[in-house]
Amino acid sequence: MPGLAEESHPSGGHAVSTSTAHATVIPLRGSLGAPHPSASGCSDRTAGTQSERDVAAFWEQIYTQQGRTLADTATADAHRITAATIGLLIEGARADGVIDDEQAQYLSALTIEAVRAPDFL
Repeated sequence: MPGLAEESHPSGGHAVSTSTAHATVIPLRGSLGAPHPSASGCSDRTAGTQSERDVAAFWEQIYTQQGRTLADTATADAHRITAATIGLLIEGARADGVIDDEQAQYLSALTIEAVRAPDFL
């Protein structure tokens, strides 16, 4: 897939590099199937800054337009995995010189916000 850190094959195809030397790691919860601590009755799920709640509302609106919600654990977990994977794509683009370090840092920050969005609904 173009944009990832890749190696070209003589056949013209691509293989994703197995090197993780420059891989961006976005923190996910320790166990995707376990409820987030804020999901308990003891904590307010809307804790966080106004900006964090705004980002969560942005993502939730996208999901509700498709008949889903990030309040659903399985949907939230799939969203987190996808957003974290986008972070890897950004790192691949940075490694390939498609974007510079400043752009990669900015985009990576957005993916971290996306990963955390379900926590602030």
